[in-house]
Amino acid sequence: MTGIINLYKEAGMTSHSCVAAVRKILGTRKVGHAGTLDPEATGVLPVLVGSATRCSDYFLKAGKEYEATARFGFVSDTQDVWGKVEPYPDAADISRITAETVAEALKAFEGDILQVPPMYSALKKDGVPLYKLARKGIDACPEARKVAVYRAEFLGLTDDDGFPSAKIRIKCGRGTYIRTIINDLGADLGCGAVMSSLKRVAYGGLRLEDAVTLAGLKEAASSNGLQNVLLPVDTVFEGRPRAELSEKEFSAYMQGKTLALKASRFNLQNSEGEIKKGCLFEDGSTREEDVPLTRNGRIFATCTLVPADEDEGSKTGAGFTGFVKTVHERFFGVED
Repeated sequence: MTGIINLYKEAGMTSHSCVAAVRKILGTRKVGHAGTLDPEATGVLPVLVGSATRCSDYFLKAGKEYEATARFGFVSDTQDVWGKVEPYPDAADISRITAETVAEALKAFEGDILQVPPMYSALKKDGVPLYKLARKGIDACPEARKVAVYRAEFLGLTDDDGFPSAKIRIKCGRGTYIRTIINDLGADLGCGAVMSSLKRVAYGGLRLEDAVTLAGLKEAASSNGLQNVLLPVDTVFEGRPRAELSEKEFSAYMQGKTLALKASRFNLQNSEGEIKKGCLFEDGSTREEDVPLTRNGRIFATCTLVPADEDEGSKTGAGFTGFVKTVHERFFGVED
């Protein structure tokens, strides 16, 4: 049994407990997940079954999309309402928080930004998770990291028991903390803010509207309907650049030879479904990255695509040549 389950994680469950539940339903031990969600968060949790567990690293590199709520006028040691919440120390005037001011302030969080990870996180300092240090009262002072926020969208402002709350949508890359964006947004507005809800609505090619609950998965398993919820391994690479190899290229590649492929060989669909040629990644770059290769339309392996230097690019007249090297994994034809 191999495939990917687009699981809807309910509030109150850890990602680990979701995996344990799936193992019990499917009757198999070879199950894992990609991209942890906090216990109170909901939404898309990719669960990998069988040989698909080898894809976890590729899922972690996929873009994610969240909807979250920011409640203004407060601060928290965990940057959300599930920690120690206190009124903003300066008793700021929250009456000036309007839809316009929040929407404008949110624009500053788009693009490549520096973000200081929260102390209550699973990141490690000298091998120890930060949240364990935080519980002991030790401030590890995590360093700021560059993260990619592709879109920061304001969805609306409501009243939450006398305090303004903003609904936002964030599309981002790996390692981005939504509660930290909300914390920093509150700091920029001078009134503080804590995250009061978080829902992951998309992860790579997986969408919330297509997710299955644990109850739905159990029903599918009992009625021989797992084929309807167990997605093919190709799903992990949906929306990523890929190249179809000719018979000659395929033969050379399988012999371990290095291939030089022009950028025009790789296509990437944007959010409107339009094909962008010669532009490999969502941020428009052509950096070194792992990408899938196909033969007769079927993904058979992943590889490393290395951008050529300027001189090499100018020689080809393409501006960019990707040198494909190293078979990382052959996903198909693998027996469980």
